[in-house]
Amino acid sequence: MSLFWKLSDENDGKAWAVMGRLKEAKWKINRKSEITTELSSRSMRNEYCRVSSTVKAEDAPLPGLPMYDVFLGGSCGTTVWRRQLVIPFLKKKAISYYDPQRSVWSENMIYEESIAKERSSLFLFVIDPATVNATSFLEIAYFAARKSPKLVVVFLGKTEWKQKAHPDDLPDRNRTCILLDRILDAHDVPMLYSIQDALDYIEEEIIGSKRWSDALRVPCQRFSFLSLRTKKVARAAQFRARCAWLRIISYARHVTLACAADTIIFIACQMVVPNISIFVILLPLFLLNVIVILATDRLQRYRALRPRAVADSSHFHLRASAAIPPPRMPTTVTPLNPVKAKVLRLKRFCDGTIDDGLSLFTAPELSRRRSQNERVINTLTSTHIELASSAPDDTSWVNRVVIPYMDRNNLRYSRFLLMNDVEPENRMKCLVTWSSQMKHFFYHIPSTRFFLSGMVEVAYILGHTNWQVTICVPKEAECLEAPTVAEDEAAKAFRRRRNDCYQIAFCYLKDMAKRRQCRVFSELDDALQYVTKASCAGL
Repeated sequence: MSLFWKLSDENDGKAWAVMGRLKEAKWKINRKSEITTELSSRSMRNEYCRVSSTVKAEDAPLPGLPMYDVFLGGSCGTTVWRRQLVIPFLKKKAISYYDPQRSVWSENMIYEESIAKERSSLFLFVIDPATVNATSFLEIAYFAARKSPKLVVVFLGKTEWKQKAHPDDLPDRNRTCILLDRILDAHDVPMLYSIQDALDYIEEEIIGSKRWSDALRVPCQRFSFLSLRTKKVARAAQFRARCAWLRIISYARHVTLACAADTIIFIACQMVVPNISIFVILLPLFLLNVIVILATDRLQRYRALRPRAVADSSHFHLRASAAIPPPRMPTTVTPLNPVKAKVLRLKRFCDGTIDDGLSLFTAPELSRRRSQNERVINTLTSTHIELASSAPDDTSWVNRVVIPYMDRNNLRYSRFLLMNDVEPENRMKCLVTWSSQMKHFFYHIPSTRFFLSGMVEVAYILGHTNWQVTICVPKEAECLEAPTVAEDEAAKAFRRRRNDCYQIAFCYLKDMAKRRQCRVFSELDDALQYVTKASCAGL
């Protein structure tokens, strides 16, 4: 019996040992699976965090702070104004800059310069009469149309620049100067005539506009910042003193007039009714003065709150604008709203403003259909095209190719910008008037006679984000060919340099058009086909 209990105790011990080992093995297996699961989940979390951080880094916007304070645009070539005058001043004042002048130009520099322009705070364009400056004029017109807040242009001898040109390019240069003057004047772009004035302007715009902590952190800018702040405070104090003095003079004038009026009324009352008491006269006069003062104060406050509702037009200097009366042309005019268009044109004519081109809006005869009761049905598309050219005196291509094509394809168009009798200043006023409208231009540069001014005007059109333009430049218009008679070496070198500069400017113009998703064609038929497709698509 004792042996039996002994064997049973041994079996129980072995069983408990086996069960213990089994539980330990099961616990190890479960623990291992838990560790594996935890490691996998941890790795997944790390991977998710890494991916999400990568996505956030990719989606995060680029910093808006500019990389450069000043973009040194303008004349390149053999000019030394950057190296001798501007760059030493900028280094002395610790102002960052981008210098696009290189010994050899390549087309890859267009992209590099575009990035630098987008990351610059101020655009300085210096025009030297010793160079052609074709690219600079395009960039000036483009940035002026984009309403860049800090654009300054320096003309060094503008009259001399007009005269230093190839004899064939002299009319084009004069026309370009007039066009740029109108562009800069229309957009209030500061135009200077010396490098020193430009340096003072840069110092005031870059250093003077900084905060105290940012300016005082740079040792080279402390003295300039303090001097500029002192001048600014002095100018503000002078302005306040002048305003206060003018206000005192105005009050004194009004008080003098009131006293004179009271004296006249008092004397008249004494002469008419000599026996009346003085207090009976002075008391109504005093109450009348109080009422006039309160009414004047209320009126001035009302004007300050609602200047457009009650402002006196005599206090504002209206910008003079000449009316452009359209000539009588044998075309069919179909305004969308005849009564309203007639009233608006009459009002513009009476006010002396610019015509908006509706009077020269031409509808093709194929687009006009008559119903049974002789009412005109307008079947035009929603987009009309503004025809423009760099040579308004050469419009043979319009009557020969463009107008028949547009009439055949039922397109609306306007020939206002093709009129030869429209002055350049009125032409620019018309473009400024259209700046808030959606427009599609078809611009043609037919020859080399007005190639530069045409590119400048196209660059100005490309600067408007709500305008589209289709450009047609034939191959023969891109390069000034050699004359039939023999020319000397100096004239040949000048013509070659002129062609090289114009080709570089044309590359910049094509890059501007590409960024705006506009097309440049060399064949007139291809350009017209593209305009037809774009007009049908409503672009």
